[in-house]
Amino acid sequence: MISNGSISIRKMTHCQNDFSLLFKWFNDKEVLSYIEGPASCYTYEEIVSKYGPRAKGKHYVTPCIVNYNDSPIGYLQFYLLQEDEIQKYGARLELPPYGLDIVIGETRYWNMGIGTGALKLILRHLFEQGIKEIFIDPQTWNIRAIRSYEKCGFRKTKILYQHERFNGEYKDNQLIKLIILIISTNYGIDRKISSIKQKIISGVLIILKLDDGGRV
Repeated sequence: MISNGSISIRKMTHCQNDFSLLFKWFNDKEVLSYIEGPASCYTYEEIVSKYGPRAKGKHYVTPCIVNYNDSPIGYLQFYLLQEDEIQKYGARLELPPYGLDIVIGETRYWNMGIGTGALKLILRHLFEQGIKEIFIDPQTWNIRAIRSYEKCGFRKTKILYQHERFNGEYKDNQLIKLIILIISTNYGIDRKISSIKQKIISGVLIILKLDDGGRV
């Protein structure tokens, strides 16, 4: 569990409660209009079949539940990019590259900044785990989501043409990327830079670190 005030994120568990949450959210036409299309639908059994192995830790995707004031309101997942994705995205193998997806399933919590807050929270967690390159691929027309990601430092890289199915047809996605770069600095020599905790430049989140191992 990680938290920051009213927003918290926990790993999804292999239980009826969590499966029921996903069954509800992924059958909400309003929610689906931003992911797979309102014509999509899932049975409860399909939810268990798809997300059960992830919840048990038997899949490369790590599934999470987003809470707001201790109430579950959304789903988040992160994962090491697979070989085909690495090639398609132009990712850097040495970092290594991760993918991230997030959806706020309770629509009454839309437009409140909660998704952005949850994204910042998971990015901090991934940074602490040593992950330095993160990709997200929203639909090209999902301007609201793209703006939210850009607030967290992501920058557009390229269009993925006919990348994902939406209402049964393949549609384009906007690939965006964030690189986390750690730079050591000498506090005694460069006092101006010591007042900066972090800075985002062209999709690179720069974390300044003192030479003695401390954080600026």
